[in-house]
Order: sequence, then C-alpha cells, then structure tokens
Amino acid sequence: MRTFFKVVALVVVCNFASADFVKSQDLTKKFGEDSIACRSNISLYQEFYKQKNYAAAYAPWKAVVEDCPMSTKFIFAEGPVIIDGLLSEETDVAVREKYLNELFDLFELRIKCYPADEGYTLGRMGVYTAKYRKEEYKQAYDYLDKSIDLSGKTSSPQVLDIYFKLAEVYMINEDISTDFIMEAYDKVSGVMDLIIDDAELRLEEIMHKIYKLNEDLEQQVVDNEKYLADYEKLRKDSAQIANEFTQLKNVQNNMDFLFSKHAKCEMLVQIYGKKLETNKEERILRQIIKFFNKVKCADNDVYYSAVEELHKIRPEANTAYYMGKIYADKKQYTDALEYYKEAAETYIKESQRIDAYLMMTDCYIKLKQYSAAREIANKILRLNPNKGIAYILIGDAYMASASSCGDVDVPGALCWAAADKYAKAKSVDASITEEADKRLNTARACFPKIEDYWQRGYEKGQSYKIGCWINETTTIR
Repeated sequence: MRTFFKVVALVVVCNFASADFVKSQDLTKKFGEDSIACRSNISLYQEFYKQKNYAAAYAPWKAVVEDCPMSTKFIFAEGPVIIDGLLSEETDVAVREKYLNELFDLFELRIKCYPADEGYTLGRMGVYTAKYRKEEYKQAYDYLDKSIDLSGKTSSPQVLDIYFKLAEVYMINEDISTDFIMEAYDKVSGVMDLIIDDAELRLEEIMHKIYKLNEDLEQQVVDNEKYLADYEKLRKDSAQIANEFTQLKNVQNNMDFLFSKHAKCEMLVQIYGKKLETNKEERILRQIIKFFNKVKCADNDVYYSAVEELHKIRPEANTAYYMGKIYADKKQYTDALEYYKEAAETYIKESQRIDAYLMMTDCYIKLKQYSAAREIANKILRLNPNKGIAYILIGDAYMASASSCGDVDVPGALCWAAADKYAKAKSVDASITEEADKRLNTARACFPKIEDYWQRGYEKGQSYKIGCWINETTTIR
C-alpha cells in the first residue's frame, strides 16, 4: 500500500485476519468503533458531495474510509469523483501525487472488500492511470486488459475505447508489429459487438411495442388516454436506449477508424494469405472475415477462402450472409439468394434479418423476378414499417418492369406507381430523403404525357388501376 491506508487496517476490515488489531478494536461492526461518528461523517461528506463541494467533502469522506469502510459502498463510487474534483483544482505536484496515491489505494481496498467488483475496479484503475499517469501506459493497458477479461460484455465502452487507444501507444512506443493492435482490436470489437447486440435487441423490443400500440389505437383497442400514457413511457425508454446505442456506435466507429490506420487491405492479404496456407483454425478464419470487412477488403481470394472454410466447419447466419455477398459480387444471384435465405432464417436480430432481406430483394430485381422482390420487401416493412429503403426497392422493381408489362394501356403508368413508393419512402424515413428524391426525379421523367392518357379517356387526378403483376391503384398526374 502507499500512504492512505495501513496494510493491517485494510486486511482486518475486509478479511478480519489481524488478531492484534482486533484486540484493540471490534472491526466486525459495520459502522466501526464509533458508529455515531461514522454515520455523522457519512452524512456530512454526502451533503457536500451533492453540492459538488469536493474540498469540503474530502475530510469526512476520508474519515469514513479509514474508520468504517464497510459502512457504505458509496465511498468507493463517490471517492474517485471527490479526488478527481480536487485534482482538477490542484497544481502542487506533491499534493497531486498524494491524492493519486489515495485514489489507487481506494481502488485496491474496493477489490479486497468487494472481490466481485474486481473487473469493474481494474477498469477504473486503467482509466485513471491513462488520464493522470500517461507514462505508465503499460500498467494502464494491463489493468484494462484484465478488466475486459473479467467483465466481458459488462465492460464499459470507455474501458474498451481507452484500451484500444493504449494498444496503439504501446505498439508505437515499444516498436512492435501490427499484430499487437490487431489482437487488441479482435478482443475489444468482439466485446463491443456483444454490447451493441444487447442494446439493439432491447431497442427492437421497445419499437415493436410502439408499433403494436399504434395498431391498437387505430383499431380502437386502447383509448386515447391509455395510449398517450403508454406511448410516453415507451418513447422515453426508446430514447434512452437509442442514445446509449448511438454512443456505443460512436465508440465502435472510432475503433474502426484507428484500426484502419494500421490494417491496410494489401497488408492483411499478405499477412493472412500466408497464415491461411498453414493455419485454418476457426479463430484465424474469424479474424480474416472481421478484419477484411472492416477495411472493405472483401474482394480477394483470401477472404473468399476464409468465408467458405468457416461456413463449412461452423455454418451460421453471418457466414451464410457473407457467402451470399460473395456470389452476388460474382453476379451469381440464384446462388446468392439461397445463402441470403439461410441467413434471414437464422438471424436473431431484426436489423440483420432486414439486411438479408434487402440483399434478397436486390437479387430478385436483378433476376427480373419482380413479384418476389416486392414480397420480400413487404417482409421488411412488416418487421419495421419505417424502413424506407424497402419502399425504394419496390419502386425500383416497378420501374424495372415497365417494359415487360405490355398489358398496361397507358404507357409509363408504372412510373406513377413507382413515384408513389419513392414518396412513401421519404415520408416514413427522413434519412433517405436525398436518395428517394433522386428516384422521384427519374420516375417523373417517364410520367405519361397528358395526351397519352387524355386520348384514352383519363383525366389528371383520377384513380388509375395498374394490372400486370403490380395490381395497384395510383393517381394520374
């Protein structure tokens, strides 16, 4: 230990193992020898803490830590905030070092008193080491490395982010190969994927409750008062998770950007091409697929071989999806469809199923199987009514089939129907407005001229039923 806590006191309080100290004080008591003083100091420091008066909170907080550390776990959560606040105001080097020693002694004490918190606490030790003792990057890295091992998907995004940044510092300062940062990326991205998947599944669950609530209102299953109350709660819950999800994606994007600085496509092909010749273990195959996808390096034999081999030995939704992309890139759309179907049927996350359906829709359009394309696009809309890209794809199918629908008596009428879908797309999904507007302009350019439909007895604004495989009613304009 450094200067803040005596070793004998630490061991006795948490493990009740020092006979000499026990003789002088009954430390089995939660509130120490003087429970009144302990409770008073807790109340005093927490009052100052609420006011963010960390200088005033420090002395009574320290007394609680020294005299009755088992009285409240808040001392371990609030202590770092107090010391952090003091450090932000302190300029004296010796005093700052004293505070830092106390901070790390507090972390060590927490691990001894609450062993189940070790993963979380090591994470905080790593974060604070990286913040205040930058020269000790190896120690910070080791703290975070062990923290992630212990915490898994309960690791905080901050821990994962700093760990990966330190991996770069470590690699550069120690002049070691890029294998080091790639291994670190493999570790943190795997954990981050689990965290993001969990957040996304929770968000999907809430969104489906919102869709169901809207349906119930339309069908008058719920009254307006209950609808508003339920909707407001779901809205707040979804906003909270959506914000969490956005923060996670931002951290992931930062990691991907940093990774791409060091892992270039040519380098990956060279490194893993050699590895693949002698080592086709599942771990290597997964690294190839993950790394190559991150740097958009999926058009080469090394990547193709890894995907095919992994799908052979461990078939799953992702490998089926990647197999589909390989065949789609080769314009073998019928084969691609089979793999995309397999992926869509296997994926658990709604967003992944939608991705597979989108690829299937595109394949059907390229195969000129327009009715099948619309059927799959409608599956997307049943999962998420606000997925505007599905409407765009239906519109694309209408446009593509214009020349094959010879039984439509007004040439170009399919462009009206396509325009309906493009307009619908941007009305439900503002994020694709620009793309939808481009498609709308293309559709408008092929609208029938007035004389084309006037001569057939139709007028502007009139409803018009399109037959062929479309079988929908649109509006003449």
